Amino acid sequence: MLAAGVALAPVQTAMADPVGVQRTLDWEQSADRTLPATAPAGLNKQWATSYGATNVTSPTRDGSHAARFELRKSDPVVSSSKRAEISQRDEQPAGADRWYGFSINLANTWTHDTSAEIVSQWHHCDVGCPGTSPPLALLTDEGRWKIDFRGEPIDLGAYTTGAWVDWVFHVTWRTDSTGLLQVWKNGERVVHQTGATHDGGPRSPYFKFGIYKWDWNTGAPSSTTQRVMYYDALRLGDERAVHRDITPQRACTRAPVVAAASATTYEAANPPSHAVDNNLTTRWSGRGFGAALILDTGKPRQLCGATVAWHRGDLRWNDYTIHASQDGVSYTKVWEGRSSGTTTAPETVHFTSGALDARYLKISFWANPENDWASITEARPLGL
Repeated sequence: MLAAGVALAPVQTAMADPVGVQRTLDWEQSADRTLPATAPAGLNKQWATSYGATNVTSPTRDGSHAARFELRKSDPVVSSSKRAEISQRDEQPAGADRWYGFSINLANTWTHDTSAEIVSQWHHCDVGCPGTSPPLALLTDEGRWKIDFRGEPIDLGAYTTGAWVDWVFHVTWRTDSTGLLQVWKNGERVVHQTGATHDGGPRSPYFKFGIYKWDWNTGAPSSTTQRVMYYDALRLGDERAVHRDITPQRACTRAPVVAAASATTYEAANPPSHAVDNNLTTRWSGRGFGAALILDTGKPRQLCGATVAWHRGDLRWNDYTIHASQDGVSYTKVWEGRSSGTTTAPETVHFTSGALDARYLKISFWANPENDWASITEARPLGL
């Protein structure tokens, strides 16, 4: 039996960057707020106007400062095209394993255009690399978020203006079958592909962010003359990083849809579906030590906690554990403790391991002071 004093502590935010984070650029350090005169230290400037890249105090995603990018059709050509970007230097080692986390807010003026634009890209090395098009790019096109991965488009849904969207990219830069591309949008994994991630060369692709609109240089049709967006919470990591080190920091409050609920045991009158029907007067009940309710969110997501409401929860405590899994077969324990015994309302717990990529949550009952029945009226996973 678990100790009665287990605290339901919230996830703690690290005071310093984890070891795998190579660079944080959230614009909170005064030394980083060098725009528009120059790019922050170690990065390259690719804009030609006083408004191309600036620091602002609103809107922000992480802290009190962000970067604002503006590109106009009339702007001078920079590096052979129309762009307002900040670029890594071309010094990424061959075969690099890299993480990139950032948040983008498209201004309300970002209306649908007949012409696409890149808002983050990974560029081939400048000398000795084949091809000129980036092997990987995040775009807006036809009113939608899209990824161009080695010439193949991946549609990631309609964009919304005036709202922050969090992105995490994990790329193993390889030219053979050992390459990997993973992408998370607002904490939900939306891309997982293996195989070659670029076409070769002495170095891995390097990262650029901002606005790049090539059609304004080629004379292709375009129905707008200005683009404005905001960029914040940038973190770059190496092979030692994991998702939670890189993702823009977010409250553990998002409640993903539960696609299905099952259980290791249940009585016919109180099936597992009753624990996800938004009704605190119904319940799942299963008898015995280790009886478990299993929640399936439908796809891998960044999960960080759960809410659980117990039948007779104001009259008795319940000892229980929560395990998480990507495949429904192999589970990892992410929390253990005791309900308060003072309420029938949902109680929130945050995983002691921090957020992790998972599809399934298994809530296992171990004891209460009255009997050997697990009875949960409502349960939900929480995500970033």
